[in-house]
Amino acid sequence: MSDKELPPGWAWSTLGEVGEYFNGRGFKKSEWSTQGLPIIRIQNLTGSGAAFNYFSGELDDKHLVKDGDLLISWAATLGAHIWRGSDAALNQHIFKVDSKINRKFLYYLINYKLKALQERAHGSGMVHLTRSKFEEETVPVPPLAEQERIVDVLDGHLSRLDSAIGDLQSARCRAIRLRKSMEHQGISGQLSGRMDTDQPVQELLDEVDRVLAGTSFKRRKVREGESSIGDSLCPKHWAVRSLGSLCTLIEYGTSAKTGDGESGSTPVLRMGNIQSGRIDASVLKYLPGNHPDVGKLLLEDGDLLFNRTNSAELVGKSAVYRSDLGPMTFASYLIRCRLVDGIEPEWVNLFINSPAGRRYIDSVVSQQVGQANVNGTKLANFPVPVPAHEEQLRILDAVSEWETTVAHAFNTAEQAMRQADRLRKGLLESAFAGDLVPQDPADEPASAVLDRIRAERAAQPKLRRGRAPKKTVAVSTRTAPSVSSEAAGTFVQEELGL
Repeated sequence: MSDKELPPGWAWSTLGEVGEYFNGRGFKKSEWSTQGLPIIRIQNLTGSGAAFNYFSGELDDKHLVKDGDLLISWAATLGAHIWRGSDAALNQHIFKVDSKINRKFLYYLINYKLKALQERAHGSGMVHLTRSKFEEETVPVPPLAEQERIVDVLDGHLSRLDSAIGDLQSARCRAIRLRKSMEHQGISGQLSGRMDTDQPVQELLDEVDRVLAGTSFKRRKVREGESSIGDSLCPKHWAVRSLGSLCTLIEYGTSAKTGDGESGSTPVLRMGNIQSGRIDASVLKYLPGNHPDVGKLLLEDGDLLFNRTNSAELVGKSAVYRSDLGPMTFASYLIRCRLVDGIEPEWVNLFINSPAGRRYIDSVVSQQVGQANVNGTKLANFPVPVPAHEEQLRILDAVSEWETTVAHAFNTAEQAMRQADRLRKGLLESAFAGDLVPQDPADEPASAVLDRIRAERAAQPKLRRGRAPKKTVAVSTRTAPSVSSEAAGTFVQEELGL
């Protein structure tokens, strides 16, 4: 127990003493159904919008979840949740809690202790808590009457805070949708138009061909059928060319082992440094400045970097290197493309990162040992819409202006979200320090409550911890109703689904 002084009437206890925890069932894939009860998995509790699997067989009562039950995810994403929905079946890696104190108070208490619980977690892949370490966690317990007062105050404050967070999340979604809309208008020619002073596109392409004719780089043309990805968006005065026919160079990065920075070393951009179409140089690895790959693969201003290997969702992201970042090279999971003058790298980057560009990537991606890959040949065949150079610049200027506005709105929402998290943390700290509501000397002390819990435990038949006498319920075969969950504030994870 802790030596920290508690308010009058409070007592120290453990999570194992103030609740019993029943683990969910490991449902086999062969048991999944399209009817019956929804199976609650961790991703169904975190607000990710994940679809439910269903179960229509016989179910132990301890695995049946009802509206208002307290659930704790103890693997991957740690957190406490109040289930809000119809009857459901509980999957493994989630505890159903039989609370011996005020259930909503225990919900808030566990979420307050998340940081301490995370420090006890194991695993480098899917982190998890062992039951013993979870149940050993020391917690402050106020009198039952004070627990109710604390819950009433927290419910009031946090419901208003959650409403504000919902508004902020909606604002963030709108900002992202606006950005996507603006990018689509850019690559489809809706942000600009042809001007009489623009150089005809064919003249631009003839100049590109003359430049490439004097290089040893092998040109690639768009294969039949692929140009439709670009043609479907193009105004009639644009053209579509393969990326390889617009580049003087396409090459892979270094496979040399990188390390932490030392004097004279050169930063190496890796796939994690490409974020949202831009270079994020906040976390870098390095090669010695005299390494032979540094001289051969030093980036030049305007080089386009393409992530050729990653997860299926992230493979194909790209960004443009600019020399104001300082001298840098790049790793082997990236490919650099050096475009001919007259083809703006930011224009090509805009198209690659667009939904239309994503469709091409999805059409050519291959899976290798759990990783998705788009090789240099497939990248060279990437069909790219080509407006006049002057129109490229006008579109990029318009996109940049829109992005500044959207970024301001997005950053404002992000700052407000961080402030909301700080307010939530402050409320919980105040509640569990005994400062949120006044103590009442007339309340039955927590020590008496804990004595009753211990006496009841001692009188129960000896069972394996976390197990209840087996009792089954029949699950009717029916289409499951819609369900939802009330998730812990610090572990709300949204998937924008744009």
